Amino acid sequence: MFNNIIIDNFCNPDCQGTLSSPAIKLALGNPVCGDKVDIDLTLDSQGRVNNACFRAWGCTASLAMSNQFCRHVKGKTLEELNALSPEGIDALLGELEPAQQHCLDMLHKLFEQLKGKI
Repeated sequence: MFNNIIIDNFCNPDCQGTLSSPAIKLALGNPVCGDKVDIDLTLDSQGRVNNACFRAWGCTASLAMSNQFCRHVKGKTLEELNALSPEGIDALLGELEPAQQHCLDMLHKLFEQLKGKI
């Protein structure tokens, strides 16, 4: 039912929390299923994401997606993140069940929000 990426990120949410002074705040929700995600990012002097935390309310896959997003962005510049292809974004979550596809849509929307932050 859940792939190893989802299981690992749900069982080991090492990016859960908030940051006191984030440089970037991302937020989105899915009105169909009720999932909600808030993400805080801080940047270092070279423009790299040096910390990323999330708070999420929703299904297992949504919580795992939020953690995976934060894990992936750490250490990368906004330019590097914006250069990620749609297929590269898809690969971050692996193969999903049909009922989990809304989390992939949310992941793409998070990357879209980043494009406006450069």
